[in-house]
Amino acid sequence: MNKIRPFGILYVDDEIMSLKYFRESFSDVAVIFTADNPADALQVFIENEHEIGLVLSDQKMPGGSGIDFLTKVREHNPTPLRILVTAYADFDTAVNALNDGLLYSYLSKPWNPEELESKLKNALDHYEVSHQRDNLLEEKSLAFQHLAMADKAASMSILSCGLNHHMRNALTAVHTFLELTPMKLEEELGHPPVDEEFWGDFYSQAHGQIDRMTGILTNLWEASNRRDLFVTDNIDIANIFREAGTLMVEQEDNIFIKVHSDPPSPLISGDTTKLSQMARLFFQEAKTNLVDGGEIEILIAPDTKTDGYRISFIDDGEPIAEEDLNRLFDPFYVRADKPNEFGMNMVACYLTVFHHGGTMTAHHLKDGRNAIIFTLPRVAIRPAARTKISRDLMNEAACEHTVAALNS
Repeated sequence: MNKIRPFGILYVDDEIMSLKYFRESFSDVAVIFTADNPADALQVFIENEHEIGLVLSDQKMPGGSGIDFLTKVREHNPTPLRILVTAYADFDTAVNALNDGLLYSYLSKPWNPEELESKLKNALDHYEVSHQRDNLLEEKSLAFQHLAMADKAASMSILSCGLNHHMRNALTAVHTFLELTPMKLEEELGHPPVDEEFWGDFYSQAHGQIDRMTGILTNLWEASNRRDLFVTDNIDIANIFREAGTLMVEQEDNIFIKVHSDPPSPLISGDTTKLSQMARLFFQEAKTNLVDGGEIEILIAPDTKTDGYRISFIDDGEPIAEEDLNRLFDPFYVRADKPNEFGMNMVACYLTVFHHGGTMTAHHLKDGRNAIIFTLPRVAIRPAARTKISRDLMNEAACEHTVAALNS
């Protein structure tokens, strides 16, 4: 009795009888998807790509060649294996495509059903093993990322404690001096200061910078040290971002916001205050990129790997330099193109995500837009619990590495 493979096969051929024969012959090997032209086949693949492990295509079809179709499949998702079905006359084409890495294999027409079944099973088994390996590597990578975030969170907690103690005292003294200076000066002179430009411009700038630094310290302190989250249920994370966008960008006529969410109201548990503050900081950071206006897009979708949601915060402003992406969450990193902007706000966002049990990374999308991508679980995970999970996974990885070394 044949075993149905967990991943299906997409077969593309303009001959209807050939498709029918293929379904009847191999439906007990795997789930079979078919299409009689490249355009429909590509749509079938896009709609079912996570269920398909093998794509077979005839080479000569009225709507385009098999090589062109399989090239489009690889561009969309290079993971599934690709096999070209061809006549003997196209043998050189198949060999060249195989050498270029486009094909896993090729088949010649007409085929022997028993030989073809064996090749299909071997290909699907190969794909399943590769898929499991990739998932395992991704789990290990996620575990290391969790530990890195835990280490950074601990460092930020120590840093924020020291900064708040020393810098707040210094800033308070400077702020008090600036508040008293005009009154003291007028008292000693017997009249208001003459240089109005100085007091109206430079003096106000000094006040503004002190307020800015105080705000940064407050954000960092709250994100770093409120380890015990005030957790409530049924928080609509999409609505959190909508409200933050309205608050932060409503005065900007040239900045537009789009929030796309599936489901429309993604519910999680967490600290509403911290999540709302995080969303506001995201918009504040994006505004520094959108000097001449632009669009901010928030995409929210289920994340099956974490049983939560994957949130992409995207802006089409000035691209962040590639070398800056990995340093965007460092507290005192200063971007070369924006020397007045520190990384404190993004560190606060980073720590909020961490304390809820998620991860955060910065990317450039294929279209060049800036994207901060992070995950939030449906139920907030305590930092101690998630660190233990990460360390258990790392220990498991170390054991596997040791066993492999002993067996080699």
